[in-house]
Amino acid sequence: MSRHLQKREKTVCSVVLRPYCSNACVFCRPLWQDSRMSRKEWQEQLADASRALKEFRREGFERIDVSGGDPLEFSGLPAFIREARRLGFRWIRVSTNGVRLADRSFARRLQAGGVDAFRIPLYGADPGVHDRVTRAAGSFRAAVRGIKNIKSGGSSRVLLTSLLLQQTKNVLEDTFDLMYALGCDDLYFAPAFVSNDDYSYYVPQKFQGRYWRRLLRHALRRRRPVRFCDVPFCVLGFDTDLTDNMQKPAFLGSYFQPSGGQKTVVPDLPRYRRKIKVKICAHCAAAGKCDGFLVNDILRYGIGNLKPVRPDKRAGGQTLVIPAHKRS
Repeated sequence: MSRHLQKREKTVCSVVLRPYCSNACVFCRPLWQDSRMSRKEWQEQLADASRALKEFRREGFERIDVSGGDPLEFSGLPAFIREARRLGFRWIRVSTNGVRLADRSFARRLQAGGVDAFRIPLYGADPGVHDRVTRAAGSFRAAVRGIKNIKSGGSSRVLLTSLLLQQTKNVLEDTFDLMYALGCDDLYFAPAFVSNDDYSYYVPQKFQGRYWRRLLRHALRRRRPVRFCDVPFCVLGFDTDLTDNMQKPAFLGSYFQPSGGQKTVVPDLPRYRRKIKVKICAHCAAAGKCDGFLVNDILRYGIGNLKPVRPDKRAGGQTLVIPAHKRS
């Protein structure tokens, strides 16, 4: 277990609401699986969420992320946000597919209730790619409209994210350009976590470097900041401040821990997000700030031709680093 995982600073906690998700993303659930909860299950989860808010405040948390599948499908979310604010949370982010934000009045109610930031994924720069990932026709146009609604409201920041998938690997640059065209306040790109044993959409870490480097060159030409999460330095091929590969799961408290076979010895960390260091890590110049490879990736695919980063392989482009205080 990484030392920093044992002594994590209590920064962001998370409440997970799963009322229903209109998307059926390739990395999340099979098309045949209904994401709706029974009325009883939903009532129990809402009660847990309410208790979690109080638990987190007793423990001193002031920053919270409301996520799940999809929290915006909960019609009472604006009231839930107001309750979190009343309890003393100073920063509230909602992680969502963005579809419901296409309803401008609903988006305004959330902003008025006190949402400081929205985290929204974009999987492409057009419906052809994005909707193929979400397997939900119209999801791209709704998400884009939702982002515009939030930006026009003016009071909440927008963090846009994207994943490297078989479906998206050749359009990362176009997605990057769209994110800036939409006026994002922050963005990051990351690999997918495989939680369902379906690797049909997955790009192994040993093959990811070419796509990340191509995106980085594009960002350098555009002179626009970019950042990567959960990308090992050796995959990029150099040491840089543009990537963060330290495991930092949000605190889930007593009520939203990983369930069943996804539990690990580390609280808050599901099995599919575990990382491990391998032999080449001992010779890597970035070893002290990198947690290595995803366990389920390295055991399945190996490291291929990846090499440890040499001390002289340090990338420039520091002007493209998004400062920590500006991240959402």
